[in-house]
Amino acid sequence: MKNGHLQGTVPAPPTTPEMAASSTDPPFRCSHCGTSSTTLKPCSGCSRVYYCNNSTCLQKAYPSHKSVCSPRVVRVHAADDGALMTAKERETIEHVESKQLHLLTQSIIEQKIRPEILRSDVSTDLTTWLRHMLLGPAQPLNKQKNFIQDILNDVDLCADAEIFVEAHAGCHKGLILRNRGDGRKKKMYPGPEAELRVREDVLQSRCLLMVLEFSKRKGIEDMVLQQKAAQDFYVFYRRYMLEKGRCYNTYTGMSACMGDQTFMKRSEDIVMFGLGLEKEMPLEVAENRNVTTCLKNAPPPFHTVVVFAIAMVGCLWSLPSWKSIDEHATIEAFTTSIFKEGPFNLSPLALGVIRMVFAMICIIITRGKIVNGAQFKATYLAESKLQRGVIDLAGVKTQGFFTSWAWNLLGLTFFLGGLVPLLVVYEREDVLTTNPWILRGALISFEIAAPCALFISFIVTYSLWPKAYKTHGSAGTMGFRNWVNLWQHNGNTAMVLVELCLMGGLPVKISHAAVAPIFAGCYQLFMWLLANHWSPKHGPVFLYFFSDTTLGMKTTVFLLVLLAVMFVFFALFSLLEMGVSKIEEGGYGALPNVCCVMLVSSLLMKFKD
Repeated sequence: MKNGHLQGTVPAPPTTPEMAASSTDPPFRCSHCGTSSTTLKPCSGCSRVYYCNNSTCLQKAYPSHKSVCSPRVVRVHAADDGALMTAKERETIEHVESKQLHLLTQSIIEQKIRPEILRSDVSTDLTTWLRHMLLGPAQPLNKQKNFIQDILNDVDLCADAEIFVEAHAGCHKGLILRNRGDGRKKKMYPGPEAELRVREDVLQSRCLLMVLEFSKRKGIEDMVLQQKAAQDFYVFYRRYMLEKGRCYNTYTGMSACMGDQTFMKRSEDIVMFGLGLEKEMPLEVAENRNVTTCLKNAPPPFHTVVVFAIAMVGCLWSLPSWKSIDEHATIEAFTTSIFKEGPFNLSPLALGVIRMVFAMICIIITRGKIVNGAQFKATYLAESKLQRGVIDLAGVKTQGFFTSWAWNLLGLTFFLGGLVPLLVVYEREDVLTTNPWILRGALISFEIAAPCALFISFIVTYSLWPKAYKTHGSAGTMGFRNWVNLWQHNGNTAMVLVELCLMGGLPVKISHAAVAPIFAGCYQLFMWLLANHWSPKHGPVFLYFFSDTTLGMKTTVFLLVLLAVMFVFFALFSLLEMGVSKIEEGGYGALPNVCCVMLVSSLLMKFKD
């Protein structure tokens, strides 16, 4: 492409009869649009790249090609003594050269490529390329050995054998040149966007191969689904890398993504949906396909509001009186240890310090979640009308989960429960007398937070974690294995059981059961009121599928189930508290209580897949 002009049409590189019989594709491709043709025009500057017989491809490709375009010395077939060869001699050498290159190609492919993906068309194409690039007007065989070896030293066969790249001028499909700090690469690909544009066909091919491999494992053979999944995956990969601002090539960029758990999880969701293995459309796919299912508002159905109001009125009517609460929220209940002797006979000071330590742990975990943020995957039932996708939560929005509500309430419980014995130790009982809300708040918050802790651990261990692992493998459980979430899913139960069985044994009375459904009702109301504030581009968002207001009658059913489950776990914890009290009265010592802690913990806690 000298001075931006193309020279005359050049015929295809010579091929042997065997090669011609095994390959019907034109050996040239336009370096800009990839069109295969035998009438492409080569660059007049280097004669190594070809363009369509029009000015469009040339004008678009020249700015990026000119920095690597260098004149190619046109060589003639010459004998060692400088005399021109006869036609017979040239024909003989070409025949030997083609056979040798064909064997060389087969040898390289067999060494570099896995046998299960070795295909004849790959070797044929590679042979054609080698003939054209190395032997097409070239020197005799005895002068080409070192030149061929130098080229092959800089060539690395693609691991997939089907990914094609133009990392260098003249490098066609089947081969990828290593650029060991080559300055030309920086000129050719000045940034991640330009590099991605130049290698777009390469990335599409690689994404398709990954989808094909994944679908093979899943037993999916529908080519239409595979192509749709590959296209969605490619668009997501391109957008994700550009958002990260990564400067990459085909291999280093993809390798970096392979270590990115967020990328892996989102990619698997996209491919699973594209192959028809999941019904929930990821947000990335919806944006790619311009799916506009985003609602502006999602108010709860009228029948749900009526049932909610009736349930809340009933629970409020059943709340215990202040007198009943004061009968159990006494100074003695928070300052007396369960055991009167032995290593678990804790003084009021020890009780206060341990509870304050627990409260500090809750504060640290909450702060960690606020600072680090959280990713939330909006998943709903198939019939939901809400927008699905991954939502990034930051700051106080990370405290919108029911788990965080219960965790923060547990921290308040231990703070107030630790404050009571410390005030007694420092002879400030008058503060408790003039402020009865300290004792009342400590008791009520424990009666709500303790059953919630067991409920959350149970749901995570036996429902959420197994489902995520079954669907996405280890990548799907990454969020559960985060140290912050491990504390909120396991540490909550551990601290509650230690308080109940080994420390003060705070009471949880069945007559106070109405406080648990009221807490759940408050959270449900919170979800409805803040539905449009989590992510404006998603429309209404609910952090849990059971809060979805677009399910019709199911919304009401889920509400009733939530209230009932809270009541059941409150009753179970109350029975556990009664059992611990009976063991204490029997004088069996601390061993049964320790066994109870270990047994319940082993049933409810989960730390790994």
